[in-house]
Amino acid sequence: MVVSMQDRQKQPKSKENRPRADIARLFSAATTLAVFSAVIAAGLSNGELLNLGRGIAMLSVGVMQPEGTAKVLSQRLERVPAAGRPNPPPALPQYSTAGGLLTSGMLISKPASNPLNAPKEEGDGGKVIELQLTTGSTFIQGVAIKNASSRTIDIAAELKKKPKITLKDTLEPQVLIYHTHTTEAYMTYYAGYYNAEDAERTKDATRSVVAVGEAISEQLRAAGIGVIHNVTVHDSPKYAGAYERSANTVKKILKQYPTIKVIIDVHRDAVRKSSTEKYKPTVVIGGRKAAQVMLVTSLGDTKIVPNPNWAENLRLALRVQKELHTQHKGIARPLYLVDSRYNQHLCKGALLVEVGSEANTVGEAVYSGEILGKTLAKVLKSFKK
Repeated sequence: MVVSMQDRQKQPKSKENRPRADIARLFSAATTLAVFSAVIAAGLSNGELLNLGRGIAMLSVGVMQPEGTAKVLSQRLERVPAAGRPNPPPALPQYSTAGGLLTSGMLISKPASNPLNAPKEEGDGGKVIELQLTTGSTFIQGVAIKNASSRTIDIAAELKKKPKITLKDTLEPQVLIYHTHTTEAYMTYYAGYYNAEDAERTKDATRSVVAVGEAISEQLRAAGIGVIHNVTVHDSPKYAGAYERSANTVKKILKQYPTIKVIIDVHRDAVRKSSTEKYKPTVVIGGRKAAQVMLVTSLGDTKIVPNPNWAENLRLALRVQKELHTQHKGIARPLYLVDSRYNQHLCKGALLVEVGSEANTVGEAVYSGEILGKTLAKVLKSFKK
């Protein structure tokens, strides 16, 4: 969430591994039979079935691993130590959350009567409201904006200007994905409510924005674009100063890998109707639920807080926004333009993206990460020599 500017490899088959594989197959078959019995009784959605399938797969993998453990995220995640001294963050404008929140007026669905793995409602949390937030009312070439900056822009004119970003055919990394607020978490279930124990922040990478960042990374790698996914925790144990710490991380990586042309800070939003009511911005894409996404671009550039790259960053964001809206209608909230810098001065191809809110499920957010990754790959490949 934007808060402040400062702030397989294949293992050789062996006799020892065969019993584990046999056990895994038996376990998977038995579990699958039990699951489909539950499906008939509970009536699960496509999204819930997908998440369930993933869970079964991971359990089977765990049985086959020599030490009985399943590695969820890519081993290619790079961890670079954070550095820098935190500064108190100034107050910044936030996307409207109450009263003035615009929506499409369409409720996506009702929670399942017996949602899989949903804990009992304890009464100490609140309500989750699933809906599709507005994608905008005025579009110019497929782009709608929410301009909270002090600058006026001509969308059509900026879309005509190609960003000064050139990708090459190389195995070297050209994209960096990182997280200023690394511990931002998602729900693991949707039942129309949340409990107080449902953490909004976690260091469990399978439940946080790190999982979304890896989904984006995988799609870029599949398209032949080298990626570094940095998962340094910048917002814990201290939240204040996270932007300064993530900036230091980015600077180190850019120095080490000068081939990087694009940096992407992946967050998740926090959208509430009240202190006990959370909005879950959701859209159905390809028959599956996806968390809506919002790109945030800085247009601020002053002597005190310089951002000479704002125009190039804007042109990149406009192209990604256009592609998202035209190819995956409903997934993109309006492009949010602000004065706050958010580390976008560090690169001519800097993006910040909010994927869903704390009320979305991690499965929905990861699916949106896959869509965003494919979209980014298409846009970035158009910049290749």
